[in-house]
Amino acid sequence: MPWAPRPRVVQRLAGRLLWAACLAGLLSAGPVAAAAPLAPEAIDRLEDRSRAHPEAVADEIQALLSGGPIEGATRLDLEHLLGMVRAAVRQPGAAEAVATALADPQATVYRQVPQAQRAAAAACVRAQVAQMDGGSLARAEAQLDAVEADLRAIASPRVRLRCLATAGAIKDSLGRTDEAVRLYQEAIRLADDGGLAWRRSGMRSSLAYALYRGGQTEHATRLNEEARRIAAEASDWMSLSGVATTESILLTHTERPKEELAALNAAIEYARRAGAAREEALGLANLSDFYLQSGDYRRALEIAQRAVPLAHALRDATTENLARLNSGLALISLRRKDEGMALIRPVLEFERAANDLASLAESTRDMAEYLERAGYLAEAYAGYQALRGLSGELARRDQQQAVLELQEAFDAQQRRRELELLKEDSALKEEQLRRQELEFKVWLLTAVLVLSLLALAGRMYRSLRATQRALRQSTAQLKLHSLQDPLTGLANRRRFHELTDGDRPFSPARGALYLLDLDHFKRINDLHGHAAGDEVLVEIARRLRAILREEDMVVRWGGEEFMVLVPGMGSDQVVPLARRMLHAVAGTPVALPGGGALQVTTSIGFAEFPLGEAVLEMPWGLAVDVVDNAMYMAKTLGRNRACGLGRVPAASLDELDAVVHDLERAARDGRVQLTLVEGPLVVGEGP
Repeated sequence: MPWAPRPRVVQRLAGRLLWAACLAGLLSAGPVAAAAPLAPEAIDRLEDRSRAHPEAVADEIQALLSGGPIEGATRLDLEHLLGMVRAAVRQPGAAEAVATALADPQATVYRQVPQAQRAAAAACVRAQVAQMDGGSLARAEAQLDAVEADLRAIASPRVRLRCLATAGAIKDSLGRTDEAVRLYQEAIRLADDGGLAWRRSGMRSSLAYALYRGGQTEHATRLNEEARRIAAEASDWMSLSGVATTESILLTHTERPKEELAALNAAIEYARRAGAAREEALGLANLSDFYLQSGDYRRALEIAQRAVPLAHALRDATTENLARLNSGLALISLRRKDEGMALIRPVLEFERAANDLASLAESTRDMAEYLERAGYLAEAYAGYQALRGLSGELARRDQQQAVLELQEAFDAQQRRRELELLKEDSALKEEQLRRQELEFKVWLLTAVLVLSLLALAGRMYRSLRATQRALRQSTAQLKLHSLQDPLTGLANRRRFHELTDGDRPFSPARGALYLLDLDHFKRINDLHGHAAGDEVLVEIARRLRAILREEDMVVRWGGEEFMVLVPGMGSDQVVPLARRMLHAVAGTPVALPGGGALQVTTSIGFAEFPLGEAVLEMPWGLAVDVVDNAMYMAKTLGRNRACGLGRVPAASLDELDAVVHDLERAARDGRVQLTLVEGPLVVGEGP
């Protein structure tokens, strides 16, 4: 039943800290005797201790279940706790085995516990696995929503509380703040009824974090102070560690670094007192990130190197890799690039081997940005090039995952639109249409002999036409969803390729092509939240549409990138349009929904096609590579500017490709003509 806030270092470690903070750790509570029946207080002590020592408690529960006649509601309670702890320590296979046992309709050890309630408890365990191990949160949410009534009917308040907390964490992760707050408030009432301080404090910290993510920082701070008071009165070090972690998050971006640092150190000290080595290692990683962000690279290196052996001893690869990454970034910033890269490369290889593309992209971006800040421009450029490839790969995977989640949500809730289900529905209607056509032909032949059947065939024909119209409407709706970016309403990359290449083997590029990449967009998400990042993307899309003609094409290319295609424009207007785009993006700060504004700039690569002294005809794919490399030149030259490619002494596409992919050297040698356009002087709060 996760409750504590996510660490601010990396979101991928969030679920584990949430669970560790919610599960307890009073070291004074000793092992539970194998008594039958097991008293509720004994289960409470097990759950309490599992915060600091989850693996040991899981093994202890396994021994209890294997060694004694524990049946009925008590067995359900223990099995459910075991599954939740296994999920918390990232043992999805073991957790799934528990869920399978819980849902087994042939099991006889759960006397008088209805099958529906056991299936609901199993769904809760599987939802926890998705929360902790990077599974589909939309699927987990749908599973919990489907069994909500059965979960509330379970007799054990401990099982209900764990499931409420898990559902609240998933709702919070999906951005459904109102629903998360409702679930956490219900969990607080249940915890208060039970009277145990660690549950009362934990649920309040969970709600505080959800309120913070919803923009209610003041309310969140008051609630976290209440959680601190409850934990302090009980001398509950584990809960105090979670409260201190929440406090450090609430202090982020408040310009109170001393208080934030004190909270981070307190979280580590409390975890150490509780004997929670995993949370101590993760706290050290949080602290090293604080020093990295503060520019104290020597201190960041020292703290990260303290976390490495601790995480290694725990065989916690995720935290160990995070600490090694922070160590490498600190070494790069200390002008010890080779040592830093020696630490970072194994981390990148680990994330690639694990197919963790999101973490790999984040680590690669951090590496490139720190290399750039330290002045290693060539290495930074190589990093950005690698990141570009990862971004495309990640975008394709995210698109596939989004389609699957849409399908699952629609099937479970009957309310949301879902692309894959629409495809299946279209296929079903096509099959029905073929059967109706066959039936129509049969009836038509029979109608030659029987006039009454002819009338029936007419009615079937009208029904067939209505089905065809419905099918065309469904197909049109499907096509609209597949060609439009849902956030900005712009055309997407697929729409761009459809209009440019289509089904033709070679379609020459024509017109002026611009590729825009918002500068430091990751900082906006990190410092202001993803809701602010989405607001920036929507506003920039609106500004670009405002300065372009109706016949011009604006595309959400992926992430923070936009592609603009302007056909039929005079050559003398290509550079002025790039300047107008720079001013449209950076001329006015972007207002945020919760108040305040952000100064946003962009880097642009552009060119007019056909390109080169020989007026080369080139495919659109190569044209995109041209402006992409020009955009990265603009990034390398300082951002907030546009870089255009003009004269290119290439007589063939192969020569042009070679020049484009080594654009910096070609420009330095005078083999290409670059046009640089400076953006406006920006004043105000940036990302």
